[in-house]
Amino acid sequence: MDEQRLFDTHRPVYNIKAVSRLIGLLPVTLRAWERRYGLPSPSRGEQGYRLYSEHDVRTLRWLKAQLEAGLSISRAVEYLNELRTAGRDPAEVSALPYVTQPASLSHLSQDLLQSLVQFNEGQANEILRRSFSLFAMDQVLTEIVQPALVEIGERWHRGELPIAAEHFATQFCMQTMFSMIASSNPPTHPGVLVAACAPGETHQIGLLMIVVMLRWRGWDVKYLGPDLNLERLSEALEPIRPRMLLFTATREESAVRLEALSQILAQFPAPHPLVVLGGQAFQARRLPESVPAIYIQSPPSLSVAMIEELLQS
Repeated sequence: MDEQRLFDTHRPVYNIKAVSRLIGLLPVTLRAWERRYGLPSPSRGEQGYRLYSEHDVRTLRWLKAQLEAGLSISRAVEYLNELRTAGRDPAEVSALPYVTQPASLSHLSQDLLQSLVQFNEGQANEILRRSFSLFAMDQVLTEIVQPALVEIGERWHRGELPIAAEHFATQFCMQTMFSMIASSNPPTHPGVLVAACAPGETHQIGLLMIVVMLRWRGWDVKYLGPDLNLERLSEALEPIRPRMLLFTATREESAVRLEALSQILAQFPAPHPLVVLGGQAFQARRLPESVPAIYIQSPPSLSVAMIEELLQS
């Protein structure tokens, strides 16, 4: 029975006009995909006309769904080849259910969320691997990882999730980003940036995303982690002479403790490093003028662009 089904599925029966009507793609598009990507690979009739199988039609439907979800055709083909290599052809009836869904950013973010709240580390790793193969690194972090973590945090605040689930999700994503930092290429830009959370500040996901993006763009970023004690900071950083100090704070009490930067900056040899501050605590508050800071209140990708502009000016 299975052999008969497989034979029927792969038997060439549709000409290109029929496939065009079934899928909603122009014949010129079908020919272009075949020429550029080898997908699908229809048989030829006695007079040389293309003949497509049911398997070809299912493949084309799946590819079109990926395009409608926001993927480019080249990305969709890469994803398809990856799935087939893993033995999970979406054109086969036995394919895993999630494979047949459009691989959009929102779908992947929801898949990641579900795997994290279920403590399914293996599935979460697989979702991120697929995500990085389909989308740019910035998109994965800001449109897949970040929304999943925000939703998990909101569910915890509403009492819908235990704190253990929130902690697991946060730690998993932090470990992923630390691995990305460790695997980044050597710096290609001059100068050193130092990034840290303000004293008393423990929320570091947003800053970690910025650090990862900067590292992957070739900047030499030294990440000092959460709740940085500012004592003897200038002495510790003297060997690397940083061009920029980047701090984040979500709470006012943490932001206030950064006022000590006025004395710390005076201890650095000229030219003093730029001070860039970000985070919720600075939306309505600024440090005294004795701390000449630049304030950034933008999502991670835009913040990275602004930081790069400052460094290149």
